[in-house]
Amino acid sequence: MLKDYEKQIKDADLVLVGIGKELHAKKLIQFEKEITNPNYQKLLGKDDEKSQWMRTVYERDYLLKLGGVDYFQPLEEVLEGKNYFVITSNDDGLIYHSKLDKAKITAPCGNGDFFQCSKPCDEQLYPANLGLADLIKYYEETGIIDSLECPKCGQPLIFNVRTEETKSVYVEGAYLNSWANYTKWLQKTLNKKLFILELGEGFETPSLFRWPFEKMAFYNEKATFVRVHKSLYQMGKELKGKGEAIAMDSKEFLGNER
Repeated sequence: MLKDYEKQIKDADLVLVGIGKELHAKKLIQFEKEITNPNYQKLLGKDDEKSQWMRTVYERDYLLKLGGVDYFQPLEEVLEGKNYFVITSNDDGLIYHSKLDKAKITAPCGNGDFFQCSKPCDEQLYPANLGLADLIKYYEETGIIDSLECPKCGQPLIFNVRTEETKSVYVEGAYLNSWANYTKWLQKTLNKKLFILELGEGFETPSLFRWPFEKMAFYNEKATFVRVHKSLYQMGKELKGKGEAIAMDSKEFLGNER
């Protein structure tokens, strides 16, 4: 389906892409098959809080160690040579393992690269890869599921990602530079032929780009807006003639139905 819009994308001056939960790593990667470590496998099917935490530790470690991925290959191909920017509400960092230009991506909900204090006592961020390695090693040597403590106040460290549970304590420092680049790029879209592609964004964080995309499409007379979602694809009547709503899972739209 994305190929059907290739000509419109090529003809546009700028292309803005939003990537939502339908393209989250949890929807694209079968961790239970990919992570063959027997210690991880023992955690499957256990619903207690500690087991869930440890599964997340293994999965975050897997994501951080990923090489290149092909989940976004169709998008990479149509955006080649274009002036584009990508914003994602996902917190998995998966988009950074694609061939898309990292300088043209912003992930305001975090990407799992860091830990932060759960309090938080300050704005300090801690590289996640070192902490993940320690947690996994300790668990595999002792069978004990542990957590990391903030070196400044002793409170537990949590992943530096924005969720419903963490939004009140989320430390925003990691993405602010990319967000500044994004807002600067948006200023260039005024009165330009803009193609807006929204992939798989429901109502988890509509203020991040679902509603802003609608506003941009409405006010920019040269904009074309395509929204893709299996169930939450609807658009307002005010976008009639310049917006297209596609009732399809974004994985299928990109050709990644596996």
